[in-house]
Amino acid sequence: MTNSRIWCTGRILAGFPVWGNIASILPHPLFHRAYHVFISHFLLVWLFLLVLIVACGFLLSGHDGPMFPSISEQAASDRRLRLSGGVRPADVISSIAFLLFVALYMFLIIYKEDFAYYDDEMLTDFSIQGVNLSPPIMLRIGRFFPLADQEFNLFRYVTRSPAGYHSLIVVELAIVLVVLFAILSKIPIRYRTLILIAAILAPSCLIPFAGFVYPERNVIFWLAILVLCIEGYSRTKARIYLIGCLVATHFALYYKETAVLCVAGFAITQLALSLYARRRAGHRSWLEFVRENRLSIGILGVCAIYTVVLLAAMLPRANSSYITEHQQAMSSVLIAYLQTDWLLLVLIAVLVVRIGRFIRSGAPLDPIWDSLGVGALAYLLSILGLRLVSGYYMAPADFIALLYLANMSLVWLSRPTRTRVSVVVIIFACVLLQDAVYSSFRIIERKTVITTKSQLADFLNGYLQATGDRPVELFFPFASGYHLMELSSYLKYKGFQLVGQSTSTSEARPRLLMEGRQEFANNLCVEYREYVCMHVDTPGAGALIIVLPDDIASMGDVEKIGKDSTLLLSLKPPGICTKKWFRSLHTISPDFSVDQLPEHWLELDVFKNTVPSTSSFRGPALPWTSGQDVSALWAR
Repeated sequence: MTNSRIWCTGRILAGFPVWGNIASILPHPLFHRAYHVFISHFLLVWLFLLVLIVACGFLLSGHDGPMFPSISEQAASDRRLRLSGGVRPADVISSIAFLLFVALYMFLIIYKEDFAYYDDEMLTDFSIQGVNLSPPIMLRIGRFFPLADQEFNLFRYVTRSPAGYHSLIVVELAIVLVVLFAILSKIPIRYRTLILIAAILAPSCLIPFAGFVYPERNVIFWLAILVLCIEGYSRTKARIYLIGCLVATHFALYYKETAVLCVAGFAITQLALSLYARRRAGHRSWLEFVRENRLSIGILGVCAIYTVVLLAAMLPRANSSYITEHQQAMSSVLIAYLQTDWLLLVLIAVLVVRIGRFIRSGAPLDPIWDSLGVGALAYLLSILGLRLVSGYYMAPADFIALLYLANMSLVWLSRPTRTRVSVVVIIFACVLLQDAVYSSFRIIERKTVITTKSQLADFLNGYLQATGDRPVELFFPFASGYHLMELSSYLKYKGFQLVGQSTSTSEARPRLLMEGRQEFANNLCVEYREYVCMHVDTPGAGALIIVLPDDIASMGDVEKIGKDSTLLLSLKPPGICTKKWFRSLHTISPDFSVDQLPEHWLELDVFKNTVPSTSSFRGPALPWTSGQDVSALWAR
């Protein structure tokens, strides 16, 4: 099970009754009640804190600076930029090429999409059904990122289609690109477009923007707003930028626990550099120091509020099972990130050189960009320290690292030499090539998994039209309970009737009975969803035997199944998926980041069993969680 799946698992478990043990932990029933209200109405608490932070931002910004940046100053700055660099034909060509690339990128996000990928049941079982998804405060496994996916609770009032939901993500991506274009305004357009392409081509960025349930997408969005406001405040001292920084921080922190280290790392480093400059310049009043560092102090204040809220929510039910259950060996973690994310290596190297020069000879550090680089490094080290591996976990660090390295390259190339230009070009080309290769693997895998499951649904729809009223048995010899739960949720969304699921439609359709070789506790695919899965050793006569594209199966296993059954459907992946070099990129795969790809990877086969079996259940005596037998479930 991937990290994201455990996240969703815990998210559902958090919705189960958890208050029974709290009374024995908290000192008084009044605290117990207060804690219950705090958790169950957390979004109201978060909104209250947002209003409080905005009010404090107005007070902290004082009245010695303008509320908004001067339009004349901004126009003069833009005019100087145009006069210094000008608009060259190369800028026009690169802009057109960039817009075409972004259009293709956005089209690829929506192309052949359906709610058939991993964790999409979070939408098909909740938002698509008109049910709000609770803020993911997962007390039982120790996770706290309550704003994740809350936007879909609102967006379901506009649309409930895959393309409609992706349109929200596409708009979010467009805003991020516009903000990045403004942040990198000092860089000529022809180079700026290349940097933006590298940003969205990175696997850690593509994965969140190609899917639905990844909170890193929103962390990137608010970090972009934060960086824009930091630069704006440092340039104009406009109070609106300071307030924007505090608001962006308040949003970003509640999407990912480790985001606080990135933001706090920036603020602490900036304060440390300011304190160092203060000592070198001689004694100045502490009040003046506070005035000069309002931004960093305000951001640290928001981080402190978040830390208090986090501890208040999690300490009464202190648990770290998510981390302990999914930690990998440090060697595996390092190998995985070294294979898929060279950008972080470059970040570390540049930071070490710059900080080393600062310590050795007092070479100045950039108070904004070097501080942001340290924040990205703090985020990186936190993920490594937790020993968690995922293709998108490093998204915030990669995002800041790219901006940081772009600005450091601009400084380094202020005195261009052939060697310096060659180093920058080679490093950028290597990172861009690596990003393109691994992102291609991930997007091909995603689209293939979705399309094969969509075609399976189409096949089943046609197959059921020729059957009677008796449930059709679907036997999955290699699928896990999680995969069967995901498929069950998707089939239910597509209008199929499943054994054990109540239906509000009057249409009489044959029900589907999910079966597998795994032992299913209480005859449920997974313990946190009421999708029925029956354990059988071998399929019954007439049952459909299905080998899914993400099953761990060899071609020999599939051939054995075909000896006693009739092949009804066989879907093959794109030809590139059989290439040895392409399969070697599996480190970025959500299912096989550590293990080798199975031989049957991305293939789908459906057989009809022709051999009767005595081990499959055929009677009404097998109990379910509520004490019902299967015949009762079939009648539901």
